[in-house]
Amino acid sequence: MHKKLAGWVIILILVNVSIKLVWIFGVERGVQLAAGFEAYGLYYSLFNFSFVLSIITDPGINNYLLRSVAQKVAAKENVKLFSLKLILSAIYIIITFLSALCSGYDSNYFLLLFWLSLYHVLWSFLNFLRSYLKGAELYKAETIFSVLDKLLLILLFIPLLVYEIALSSNLLFFALSQVIAVTISIVCCALVLHKNRIHVIHLSKLKPDFSILKSLMPFTLFTFLVLAYNKIDSIMLEKMLPNGQLEAGIYAAAYRLLDASNIIYVLFASLFFPTVSRFIAQGKNINTLVKESFELLMVLAIIISLSCWFFRVEMMHLLYGNKSSIHLSNVFGILMFNSPLIVLYYIFSSILTAANKLKALNIISGMGLLINIILNCYFIPKYMAYGAALSTLIALIAAGLSYQAFYYVYFEDNFPLSTIFKLFGFIALLIIGGYLLKNILLNWIVSFLLFVIGSILVSFVLKLLSVKKIKDMLKMA
Repeated sequence: MHKKLAGWVIILILVNVSIKLVWIFGVERGVQLAAGFEAYGLYYSLFNFSFVLSIITDPGINNYLLRSVAQKVAAKENVKLFSLKLILSAIYIIITFLSALCSGYDSNYFLLLFWLSLYHVLWSFLNFLRSYLKGAELYKAETIFSVLDKLLLILLFIPLLVYEIALSSNLLFFALSQVIAVTISIVCCALVLHKNRIHVIHLSKLKPDFSILKSLMPFTLFTFLVLAYNKIDSIMLEKMLPNGQLEAGIYAAAYRLLDASNIIYVLFASLFFPTVSRFIAQGKNINTLVKESFELLMVLAIIISLSCWFFRVEMMHLLYGNKSSIHLSNVFGILMFNSPLIVLYYIFSSILTAANKLKALNIISGMGLLINIILNCYFIPKYMAYGAALSTLIALIAAGLSYQAFYYVYFEDNFPLSTIFKLFGFIALLIIGGYLLKNILLNWIVSFLLFVIGSILVSFVLKLLSVKKIKDMLKMA
């Protein structure tokens, strides 16, 4: 990798992780505590409702633009994409509100839904402009604009939350603030592009180019299906239960740590995908890369899942104080078991996408969505947010194992039986260790740290992890 790019990739990762963690645990958590679980549950449901549909605003256009800019495609061709995004954004707003009407949402919520939908539109346009920065190798600017909107919101909301100012609990203000922050980022990004003589808009050439949509459709469908089976739970909770807003708020609170841990897997995928794509294009064998990536991330995910399960009550109390409950803790514990399955998704869907096996991905993802919806219809009325967490877990098990199975069939790779046996042994030892630590009268933080350190040592003893494997992963980065 070019040294300039490698340096900015590292900076981008560190900055994004830092800002994202402050945003999740500082702002989002603080706003939920200030507004209350029930009010935040409505916000969370509407956010996910508009987020799932936001694929309409960007059916892969930003990635298409990134390739075009990097390959020095004529600027007039790229300009057509801007007008296409405008039209798609208008269609998205219309479809979102029609869907909300059909879903029976109260019209009193439409103003909040409007600001959330507008936020998703503007966020898509910011990413559109950032594609120009990436393609033009303006990495410093790209690093800044990847976090500027969240940084502005952190600077605004941390004082509001610390001093318990009333605005911190107003979710309409929270949504509007996000719109303003991303608008400021768009304006600043546009000024940087203008300064570098990169033209995004030509009024004389605003005729949209719909021809690219056909080629983008398979990937668009895959993205939509994955978004849907990951985000539909909170929407169904809010609609199916008399206290649906409260249960959606509990689900949002429980999901927060899983969302934070996903940062690791997303960043890994951003490095893994181009690497495996290059290997496949060059006809190189990817088996060793896949095996080492699988072992490294699976060990990490298992440690995260089991440590959160054993200390679920203490961790939820630490985050939410007297707003915590056994119900919330159990929902959190079940959700964290999704972590190893998310690893399966990021590794094997990345490989299948690189190999252009989108038909298989769409079939598997469609199956995952169908399973999730059917199970939610059964579990949510009985077990509420806990039922939604169970549905997600089962759907992800089915989808994750299917992604993995298709990879081994298509690439004719040997199924790693020895690794699987080691992982089951690893899990068994961690479960025994976890129960022993829970029954020893130690401070829970001490027990938690002992569990994590012991888990890492066990992974080295079983040779699931090694210094060489870690070095190989760092080389990939």
